[in-house]
Amino acid sequence: MNERDPLKWKIAVSLAALVVLGGGLAILQKGASVNESNSARETTRVAVRAMSAHVAVATLLGVKSELDGEREFLSFQDPLTTRPRERAAAQRALPGTRDPEAVARLRLDAERAALKQQALTATRIAWNDRSTQYTTVIAVLAAALFLVGFGLVVEGSLRRVSYLTGLAVAAFAAGWAVWIHQLPIPSTPDAALDAAARGAVLTGDGHYEAARAAYGRAIAIDGDYAAAFTGRSRAGLLAANPDYQRSRAYTDADGRASAAAARDAERALALDGRRDLMSFALVAIQAFYRGDYEKTVEATDDALAINPRVPDLRLLRGAARVALGQPAEDASVAKVLDPLSAAGASRRVRLLASSSLSYLAWVAWSEPPRAPAANRLAGRVVRSETALTLGRSPTGSRAATGTVRVGGLRFADGRLRLVLRWHDLPVSTALSAVGYERPLTRGAWAQPAELALFADVAGTGSRRISIPLDRACKPGRVRVDVFLDGAQALSRTGPGAPRGDRCG
Repeated sequence: MNERDPLKWKIAVSLAALVVLGGGLAILQKGASVNESNSARETTRVAVRAMSAHVAVATLLGVKSELDGEREFLSFQDPLTTRPRERAAAQRALPGTRDPEAVARLRLDAERAALKQQALTATRIAWNDRSTQYTTVIAVLAAALFLVGFGLVVEGSLRRVSYLTGLAVAAFAAGWAVWIHQLPIPSTPDAALDAAARGAVLTGDGHYEAARAAYGRAIAIDGDYAAAFTGRSRAGLLAANPDYQRSRAYTDADGRASAAAARDAERALALDGRRDLMSFALVAIQAFYRGDYEKTVEATDDALAINPRVPDLRLLRGAARVALGQPAEDASVAKVLDPLSAAGASRRVRLLASSSLSYLAWVAWSEPPRAPAANRLAGRVVRSETALTLGRSPTGSRAATGTVRVGGLRFADGRLRLVLRWHDLPVSTALSAVGYERPLTRGAWAQPAELALFADVAGTGSRRISIPLDRACKPGRVRVDVFLDGAQALSRTGPGAPRGDRCG
């Protein structure tokens, strides 16, 4: 080795500098790892508080929600086997809520804890990513050290090539480390969390415009707060379609409000790295009602990749595929609800079947060439739900004898009214009556969850039915489809609210 080679001293100095750089990177990596561990512990503590708060809220509100549901369902779910006087007594016996202010405070605390947990999780993930990236940079720097050091044991042009290559790799590692260090670690201000929690509570209470304003305050405080954009998107969708949660009725005629909500959902996905299932669901729902069925399928696929056990999204994707003229096996409620079949009939089953029927009714209205396929699938949904409710599969074909009629069908004084009559039906005939409402004069039908009846009947009989429908957009028309043993026997429509009482 040429002892007078000046490159040798440059290599020595470079090795010393790289060792110092490696030590600094090791300190940064350790600091990121410690911060990730601290964030993980804090996330766990907040998660426990959030869980405790939600359990307390569920204890106070869960039973009440179920009982309210029973109040709604008692009027229509089984009118053939329960006497009206007994049913009214049962409804009066159901308890109500107490101390609403305490419940409101508890709900706000629960929402804030959940949002805090979500924010801390994002912080922990960022620190974990930074620690992992520093580890990778250290590995790259080790390669640079080898190349620079290798220059000490070779001579001639190979020494210069090895040295310069090592310096280039070291410069890349140093630049990468600087880039990593300047990346922001997400940290949501408490004021933004408070505003978003208020927005969540207001949304739950049905005050959608106030909720949008609350989420807007959260966004003004932290313009990169993804959860606030998601919350504002959901509140915006419900503000434009106030009956959507009850009946899946889409009433935003011009679509402008829903389009703004869709933009919020897209912004939320951009901010959180496309990891939020709720944002994907909001994008899918609003694309569906705009007629962008390809985007609906894409967004539901993305959402189901995050969590494949979301049956409502599977039903929405199936309906969108029907609209596209594609096979849609998962539009059948039988396949989607199979995991729930052990429980038999339940409010959850009814809500999912109602959603499926509403999605398919939208397809039949918005895409007339696809209406036959959508209606066939709707019949399969009714047969599947009938089987779950009655505990046996209907034959799908009517008996040779027997008739059924619907009389007096109308919406008046806030109630759906009809008389259901059957004559000379065989023993154990599966009777299914499914009610629809049309909130917009020229809009699609929607199938609310409370409008469905499944019962075993025989011989001749009748029942007068009156069901309250509390709607922001009162139905302009109502409809009842009646099935006998899974085969559609008739479909009748009736008048709704006067034109001046409707949304359009």
